[in-house]
Amino acid sequence: MRPQTTTPSGPRQRLAASRQRQTANAFVLWEMLLALGIFCMSAIALTRAVQQAVDTVILIHDESEARQDLESILAEASVNKLQAGKTSIFMGDHRIQYEREVISLSAKNSQGQAVANLWQVTVRATWSARNRVRTSEAQEVLFQP
Repeated sequence: MRPQTTTPSGPRQRLAASRQRQTANAFVLWEMLLALGIFCMSAIALTRAVQQAVDTVILIHDESEARQDLESILAEASVNKLQAGKTSIFMGDHRIQYEREVISLSAKNSQGQAVANLWQVTVRATWSARNRVRTSEAQEVLFQP
């Protein structure tokens, strides 16, 4: 003989089964809302991380460009006739402003004689990145006979 299974036939049993299904459905809904919340927070965190990475790449690129331009301006100064004073230099897309300052130095050699045509060349780069003003500087002492 097989045991007989009974289905809820009374009103109380049907009400209890209905409440059990509603509780199970509510639990699944809360699980889904929690999973959606975790997913949204992860997406926001990932977006911020990507934005920081992009900002860092742009900053490194700007610093590299400024360093190369500073070296180029100093190399150009070493072959041109220098005069004391400040000069603005425009290069590239003008996002980075360059200024060259040339100062005549008075120095003496090992015999105590004054050395003429000795120049200190300072080149400054200024640009804006991440809502801050960035600067870089290069300096060189040149002798032009």
